[in-house]
Amino acid sequence: MKKNKTLFITSLDDSHSDYIINILNKTGKGKNVVRLNTEFFIENCQTCFTDEDFEINIQDSKKNITKNEIFSVWFRRPKEFLYNTNDEKETAFIHKQSTSLLRGIYFSTHDSAKWINPLPSLHRARIKLQQLSLAKQIGFNVPKTIATNSPVKAQEFINNVEQVSTKSLDEPSFQADKFVYPLFNRKLKKDFIEQHLQNISYCPTLLQEYIEKKSDIRVVVIGKAIYAFEIHSQENELSIEDFRGVAPAQLRHDLIKLPPLLENQIFTYMNHQKLIYSSLDFVRSKNDRYFFIENNPNGQWLWLELQTGVKISESFIKELLP
Repeated sequence: MKKNKTLFITSLDDSHSDYIINILNKTGKGKNVVRLNTEFFIENCQTCFTDEDFEINIQDSKKNITKNEIFSVWFRRPKEFLYNTNDEKETAFIHKQSTSLLRGIYFSTHDSAKWINPLPSLHRARIKLQQLSLAKQIGFNVPKTIATNSPVKAQEFINNVEQVSTKSLDEPSFQADKFVYPLFNRKLKKDFIEQHLQNISYCPTLLQEYIEKKSDIRVVVIGKAIYAFEIHSQENELSIEDFRGVAPAQLRHDLIKLPPLLENQIFTYMNHQKLIYSSLDFVRSKNDRYFFIENNPNGQWLWLELQTGVKISESFIKELLP
């Protein structure tokens, strides 16, 4: 059987999948793309898994896909199941069974289809501390960093850097009173840290040397293609510490060429992490040094294409289609 289909594993609210699928439909290449919105997996997918193959029939799109047809899988933006029964324990059991079925589908295809990105690589590459350690090993400039629950170690760290910033070790937000609050990178005064130093005992905290910057740099790598964008974050007061502080449309974005050494280091990083796609964040310091900040192995890129007209999507489609 010919491997000519692409499986999008995502959710209904995913502008990136919408965008790519729309391009493929307009060019007549969308017939072999199957979209699986995981939040509706239980009620919208009829699935049969055997020791030789599996078949998924998507009820609303009337599309189907089998293991032996899959050329590539884009693990884009899956979400938790929405299906519920009147019984909480029954719902939990159904969710666990459905999760196991989906995982079986995912991992049974890793040896036979191209994954963007392979799940073992994706899960490992998301870990911020692992990212920093590898970046330092490869030779990137990396801000001095500590993650600790020791007030003593935190005090020693802030004594040895000029300026300090902090951000979340995991998801960049937290929820309280039904509101979601962002946890973007932010600069802290040393006396503020010292006043709250004992609180670190109860929650591991990431502290980092704050780099005064000219701009932020977002690098998108897909396959052998690399796109680097300079984000003029210092032109808006709300984006000085973190460019996510304002909507992208409020900032200038320019496509730039990175120094050859930095490009080579980025591809070395990608190969070590076994990633096909990733978005990497750097800052450009006042003296034009590039500092690695973090890696987003399933990060956003569509806003860059819409802001600049640079066709990142063409490289994605090239990787996804046979």
